[in-house]
Amino acid sequence: MRFLRLVAIVVVAAGLTACSDSSKPSASASSSAAASSAGPSTLAASTCTRPHAAGQTSETFDFQGQARTYQLYVPAAYDGTKPVPVVFDFHGFGSNAVEQMLYGNFKPEADRDDFLIVAPDGQGTGGNRHFSLTNETGLQDDVAMVGALLDHIEADFCVDTKRVFSTGMSDGGAMTSVLACRSGDRFAAFGAVAVIVFVPGCGGTNNIAITAFSGTDDPVVPFNGGAVHCCGGTVLGAAPDAMASWAKAEGCDATFTDDTSIGTEVTKRTWPNCRSGAEVVFYIINGGGHTWPGSIPIDRLGKTTTQIDASATIWDFFKAHPHP
Repeated sequence: MRFLRLVAIVVVAAGLTACSDSSKPSASASSSAAASSAGPSTLAASTCTRPHAAGQTSETFDFQGQARTYQLYVPAAYDGTKPVPVVFDFHGFGSNAVEQMLYGNFKPEADRDDFLIVAPDGQGTGGNRHFSLTNETGLQDDVAMVGALLDHIEADFCVDTKRVFSTGMSDGGAMTSVLACRSGDRFAAFGAVAVIVFVPGCGGTNNIAITAFSGTDDPVVPFNGGAVHCCGGTVLGAAPDAMASWAKAEGCDATFTDDTSIGTEVTKRTWPNCRSGAEVVFYIINGGGHTWPGSIPIDRLGKTTTQIDASATIWDFFKAHPHP
């Protein structure tokens, strides 16, 4: 099975350019303890009657006259009578929604905590499939597409609109970064893996909560910035600088703290005293590659650490940050 041909990212803006199933081990006990921390639902249960069959399905919806596809996962606990969170999970360059549902596997967390997973497909075919974040000729605006898809999901399901989240791998991390900039009014928190970018002028409006994971030995997207080693050699800034820029935009102190207690391969960097509701957390994977921590190893993309589970950690972060 072609788990991932994703190895790149897509042009973002302002000169910035930009990528298992339920057998995965259960999330940590801390995840369970945080399950009720996301705050009250925003849609009264008595007004909600939107049942749906459980399981993963391939779906299509119309966006501006084009059929756009996505994977949908509905946990068994969903009964359509109470509002549930939604996690959008975006694939990497050259990958697709089916692969991302396997690679960035949130199904164990969804089954336990009752939330929907929506994994859209980008545009193009095969190794060129990606998300269009700028005015690419002949392609739709995928940020606008995601807004329309969220409308579609909210019409069909009982959704807690205060708990809609975005995550993604590589190009999907770039997508998540741009949504943090352009769609902070609808998405509550953000988690980017393998690519994190900051566009000048973003942040400072919706009190953004954002976390990211980057490997110091990433063979595709240099941790300290430079040309991407594929896909036209696009140039990206350093991941630590992008996270520091998010911290500054969210009013955090400039001096960060590094916590190495998770494991020898993981450094957790945080910036204190952010504005109320904002938080910036950066997981540096020492020796890590262009990979999703805790997921399927892909040797050609470098080391995959098992000292932290990105999916469980991102979901913990999301639960702690409902939309204000």
